[in-house]
Amino acid sequence: MSATGDLPTTRRSTAGPVVVGYDASEAAETALAWAGREARTRGTALQVVYVRDAHDTGLAVRPGGREDAPDAGAWPVVEEAAARVRDIVPGVETETFVEYASPGAALVAMSRGASLVAVGSTPHRALVEELRGSVALQLAAHAHCPVGIVPALPDVRLPAERPVVVGYDGSPSAARALLHAADAAWFGALALRVVVAWSPGPAEWVESFALATLPRDATEEAAERTLADGLERVRAHGEAQGRRPGSLMVEGVVQEGRAVDVLHREATDADRLVVGTRGRGGFAALLLGSVSHTMIRTAPCPVVVVRDEGAPE
Repeated sequence: MSATGDLPTTRRSTAGPVVVGYDASEAAETALAWAGREARTRGTALQVVYVRDAHDTGLAVRPGGREDAPDAGAWPVVEEAAARVRDIVPGVETETFVEYASPGAALVAMSRGASLVAVGSTPHRALVEELRGSVALQLAAHAHCPVGIVPALPDVRLPAERPVVVGYDGSPSAARALLHAADAAWFGALALRVVVAWSPGPAEWVESFALATLPRDATEEAAERTLADGLERVRAHGEAQGRRPGSLMVEGVVQEGRAVDVLHREATDADRLVVGTRGRGGFAALLLGSVSHTMIRTAPCPVVVVRDEGAPE
């Protein structure tokens, strides 16, 4: 595939497809365009999935949630969506699916073998969606690959040379998020911004990019060491992948403050914010951890959640 004037040169990935959940809403349209750009920059296919709840359709669904009989209402919707994303992102390869199941369950199943699954989110409705069982939260908690949660913001669809921002605290979950962010930045020919937040006060409960309580100077020095560790991990990862030194622009940021506040500020001009999570099973809002859960609801850009590989499903 050749590059276009609006998109960076494709750096082909050997990973699986990008999956996007689609329901014809404004948020889904934004996620569709974002996922198409992600698939295009990675050189992989985009799978557009239109999910219809079997209880609403009255269909008898076979085990596995798939129904082979054509649906006069569903297929035109998903085919038109695929055509639109091909117009928005020239050269992207699309595949279309109609699934009869609950949206969360269907997209979790589709995430097996995928490199990323994306869904839209409406920021001002986030709390309402959370209370009734958000698909985004279900995916972030249970998907088998990283999850992109794309807010319905006016400029999210527009290709722009904005950095990929990642929160890092030296933990294994943050390290996985860091390497995913480095790959996303490299594939998209974007800069990578590694952010370490620190605070001389008590660490935040459950999950934080802030460091544990230490004297002020010692805490800041520890944060600087954490950043140095993160930057070295990025360098070593690029070397292991055979990437040319200097092919990824990396910026390190150490800031005092609560993790959610620091990440929100640093993500204001971001292409996306990448966060790790420590899955423990149970309710999605709890197992995500406080920082990732808050950023999903409030971040000013798309948020990619990278789950622990050993987290319960």
